[in-house]
Parts: sequence; structure tokens; C-alpha cells
Amino acid sequence: MKKLLLTISAVVLSATTYAQVIAAGISPQSIVANYTHTWADPAGGWGTPDFNIPGTFVQDTLKIVDDGSTGTNAQGNPISAEGCNPLINDLTGKIAVIFRNTCEFGVKALNAQNAGAVGVIIVNRNPGEVIAMGAGSQGANVTIPVVMLDLTDGLALIAEMANGPVVMFLGNKTGLFPNDGGISGGATLLPRQAMIPSQLAQNGTEFNFDLGSRVYNYGNQAQTGMALNAKITNPAGATVYDNTTSGISLPAGDSLDVFPGGASTLPNFSLASYPAGTYTLTYTLTLSGPDDYNADNVLTTTFTVTDSMFSYAQADPATGSPSGGNYYRPGSNNQTYSSCQVIDNANASRLKATGIYFSATTSAASGVLLTGEEMALYLYKWEDVFTDLNDANLAFNTLTEVANGFYYYPDDLQGETVFGAFTTPAALEDNQRYLACVQTVNLNLYMGHENGTNLTWNEAYYLQPMAPNESDGTYYAGGFGSDIPSSVAIGVADNDVSVAELNTVAGKAFPNPANDVVTVAIEGEGTAQLTVTDVAGKVAMATTLNLAAGQDNVNINALETGLYIFNVTLENGKTAQFNVVKK
Repeated sequence: MKKLLLTISAVVLSATTYAQVIAAGISPQSIVANYTHTWADPAGGWGTPDFNIPGTFVQDTLKIVDDGSTGTNAQGNPISAEGCNPLINDLTGKIAVIFRNTCEFGVKALNAQNAGAVGVIIVNRNPGEVIAMGAGSQGANVTIPVVMLDLTDGLALIAEMANGPVVMFLGNKTGLFPNDGGISGGATLLPRQAMIPSQLAQNGTEFNFDLGSRVYNYGNQAQTGMALNAKITNPAGATVYDNTTSGISLPAGDSLDVFPGGASTLPNFSLASYPAGTYTLTYTLTLSGPDDYNADNVLTTTFTVTDSMFSYAQADPATGSPSGGNYYRPGSNNQTYSSCQVIDNANASRLKATGIYFSATTSAASGVLLTGEEMALYLYKWEDVFTDLNDANLAFNTLTEVANGFYYYPDDLQGETVFGAFTTPAALEDNQRYLACVQTVNLNLYMGHENGTNLTWNEAYYLQPMAPNESDGTYYAGGFGSDIPSSVAIGVADNDVSVAELNTVAGKAFPNPANDVVTVAIEGEGTAQLTVTDVAGKVAMATTLNLAAGQDNVNINALETGLYIFNVTLENGKTAQFNVVKK
């Protein structure tokens, strides 16, 4: 097995990570497809089979559960099909279909198992979203496979069940077919950014990226003459890149990494110019003969050249902005939670950052609406000096706020991408790493993340942070994982103001959040006036700072718990503004 060897890949590019686990429709023909899914992993406290083991699978007919309850839930589905109580129907030899809603996943699965089910499909309550399933109190007692599908796919399967038997395959197909090649989204190089401002892509030197993928032989027969093609079409549909690496031979169950510097390679992609619009990258794997299971032979992604956004998340073709397919928050979070993206470019001074695009939802069980919800927006210079993700100096100790703002939801815009503007746009500097974050203090709020972009190989190859997050003042460079980057986008525009002309200075307070005393750090000396306001604009305190080496301590013990805006005015008239969370 020949692999792309990078320090960080020792963990994220392990073979078991990309075992061929699928949820696939077998019959009738109308439902034959690979379905996006998650599965109950025994490493998470479940007693379920380990799909990472080749040949671990279940294939059988679907059947809706019935626990005897009456009525319909908030999504309009029968409460009896939530399976929260012992089932009254016989599921012997069937894969149970259960709607997600109120009770634990483990309870649902155990009830199905006790009724004779050989597997479980849990249909999520939201379209386009599948989530990791916690085992809860009963998951350890579940010994049959459990997977989750999104609402759209689940309802399509249920509708087909009304016409006759529906058969699904759940599990690891490695070794089941004689001739079976495949590629995986988690082991493929994607464009470095999914949304790139045209100001940063004037030619092929400024914007380009490498291509490659891990080629698998999932079948039980050796393969010769395998070929991997990469094709890119421009916004007009014309092919602007079309290259193939061929002659790949692999024993059964083996794989080979196609990447720059490897035994098999694809050329770098670059264009002399980049007309605005969406470009489509398609990888296609072919065998020398027929492939017995070709549903995993093609992988398609996009990147968009725009004049107003920077993001690692793909643009929604309907809106032109990223959309959150999955929504997450930290499991142990108690105060602040931020979803962030990094921008760092040799030509960033052509831009000013105008704000942040993001999406959010609240948990259905909480009953909390987004209407009136406050979201804090920050842009920081990330001034810790480190080379890459393997550098021991990687830290979030020197985040200098250069822009901020607030967004207040005008309505209950669950799952909709919105734009929050910075109070004052910030001119960017070349080769300076910035961190743009949207922050909430609502413990019922979940931030949007991608469900169609897996950046695991990009992270391992380029070794640069892309979508960090923050929980209770601690930052995590990898966020929730490079396979689910945040769907945040940084709003940008042509830079019509130089950094030197701005009448603001950088400032921050630490620790933040804080209990009693914070140290205010400002690019200035001498006396300064500090006015602290709450989020409604009411003055909470005012005092004079005596800056020594740009710092002074401020006692905030008298402030109530919450978010406050620190407004500092120096003797020379320059100002700084930043936010502080009082514990």
C-alpha cells in the first residue's frame, strides 16, 4: 500500500478511516444509489458491529417501526414511527426504519432489536443533514448496525416502500465484488479554496492547486490498467483541464495514492485568467474492464471565483453563498462558541473584510427561535508565529481584534445563510494570517458546517489551518474536523482604504472570558478613556486607563455576567473597540 506520507497524516490518513462503508439502495431500481449517512461506531460506546472491518454488513428489506403511539410530530411524521416505546409490530429479519425526534438513538435501536430487526435506519428530522449518533444509556446493548440518513433520502425510501419491498445494503463492501475500484472524498485533493475572490486570482501564479486521490481496489481480484482522470470545466461549461494517470496495478484490498511526487501523478491546475463563476472538478476512476460496483468511481466538487466572498465551503448554486448542511456545537460548551475561518494570502491587501456569512439553527427540542438572536462578529490578526499545523508554536495567544460587529436575526431564519457586517470594514495586509469568527452565547444554537466538502487530504497536504472553532475561550485549529469544515464565508470587497489611513488602533483584553480583572492591551501609551457598554448600548462603566507598555488592568467585578463592548479613546484621538465576556 503506497501512501501520501506527511506528519499529520499518521492519524487522519490511516487505512481504516477510508474503509468502504456505504448505505446503498439495492432494489427496486428507483432507489439504487449511495446515500450520505453516518453510522453508530462501537468506538463511541455502541455495541454495534464495526463497519471498518471488511465484510461487515447487513442487507435486507426495510420496514417502518410502530410503537403504538398516536398523533404526528412537529415534522408531520407519525409518532408511532419514532420507536421510543416497545414495538407492537414484528421486525424479524428486517431493517427497521425509525424517525428521529425526542428519545435517545440507543433506545430506538434497542426497541427495534428486541422486535427482531437485523439493522436500523434512523431518518433525521432535517433535510441535507446527518449527524453523529450518541449511544446514550442503551447504545451499549445494541448489537445490530445503526445508520442515519437525512430526511429527504429517508422520505424517498419510505415513499417507495408503499409500492413494494425495498432492499438496502448497510456496511463495508470491501471484498464482496470481484472487480471493484473506488475513490473517496476523504482521500482526495480538492481546490485550496471553494470560494476565491477574483482579486486574489488574477492569474495562474496567484491561484492554482494540486490534484490527486487515493485509488482503491475494493474487489477480491487483482487489478491492472486502472486509470484516474481529473477534469475541470469553467463557468461556461468548457473543459479547461483534462488529465489522466494510467497503468495503475493493485492487488485485491490495496490502494495507491496519486499525488505530486508520488509514483503516479496529475499535473498542477492553473489558468492564465479566471472568469467569474463556478468551476466543476470531476475525478473519475476506471478499470481495464467493467466495474461490478461503480457508484464510488466518480467524485465531483466545485470552486467559485467571486468578488465578494472567501471560503473553504462550496457555494450553493441557488444562492451563491455557502449553506450549512450540518449543524454542530461543542458537547461540553458552557459560555461562548465561535465558528471561524482563516484567510492568509500574498495579495490580501487588495481586499477589505466587510463581514461574515454564516448559518445557524436551534435545537427543535428547545423551542428557541432565532428571532432577535444576537451574533457577535470578529476579525482578528492571528499574530502567533508558526509555520504549519505540525509546528509546536501553533497557538491562539496573540489574536488582535481589527474589526467587529453584531448581527441580530430579524426572523426565525433556521438554516438560512445570512450576512453580518463589521461596524467598520478592515483593510487586510499581505501574508498576514487572519481569523474571522461568528460567536454565540446561546447554548441551544448550532452553527452551519459543510456536508459536501471533505478537506482531510487538503489539511494533510498543505498543513494549514482552515476552519478553527472556539469553545469557552479555547480555540481548536482543526475545528470539528477537516471532513466537516464550517460553512462560514468572509465577506470581502475591493480595498479602498489603506491601513495607515484608518483612525483605529488594535486592542484586546485578556483573559477573555474573565471573572474579575482583565488586562487591556492597546497600541498606544499614556492616558486613555475607557467606556464599557452592554449589547443594548447602555453604559455599564467608565474609567481612565494609564497605559504602560500599552497595557493597564481593569476591574470588572461589578459587571453582571454577559457580553460587553470596550471602547477606548487615546489622547491622540485614535480609538479601539473590542468585546469582553464577563463570566
